[in-house]
Amino acid sequence: MTRIELSGEPGKIFGKIHHRLINKVSEAGTALAKTIPGFESYMISSKSRGLTFAVFKGKKNIGVDDLGFPVTGEVIRIVPVIIGGKKAGVLQTVLGAVLVAAGAVLSFTPWAAASPFLYKFGAAMMLGGVVQMLSPQPSGIASKQSADNRASYAFGGVTNTAAQGYPVPLLYGKRLIGGAIISAGIYVEDQQ
Repeated sequence: MTRIELSGEPGKIFGKIHHRLINKVSEAGTALAKTIPGFESYMISSKSRGLTFAVFKGKKNIGVDDLGFPVTGEVIRIVPVIIGGKKAGVLQTVLGAVLVAAGAVLSFTPWAAASPFLYKFGAAMMLGGVVQMLSPQPSGIASKQSADNRASYAFGGVTNTAAQGYPVPLLYGKRLIGGAIISAGIYVEDQQ
């Protein structure tokens, strides 16, 4: 029997701890949906309520590719995650609200001429902060610690610095800069 723990709101509604006889991690959700009334409809409607779910096998957060792995006695935890919930843009939204409030206060003082500008800048900062909180941001090159970002001597640059969302330089004239590898391939042919 595998122990399946539901955290957050699903744990409050359907119970925190469940034991099911499953072979793969992906069968946990199916087993709960077939044995708990209302669980399947709750999971289906969760995206419209702003929730998605993270699955943990033991203490490791696993992805979609790992759901087919066999269960080896670890606890499987299903944890709700708020869509768009991250720290990016919070400070910008708060500063924008402060600027709008300052513009409202200054409209009754001798510096009233500055209040329309503060309104505009504050509203733009608040909108930008909200957009940052709701939209996914590509992880930068600095946080990328994979084999794709190691030094490459097969191509022009020392390190592959191109990532999703970054600008690609265009070359006019002679090559005086390092190239950004967007796509590369090596083909090996057997020669006899």
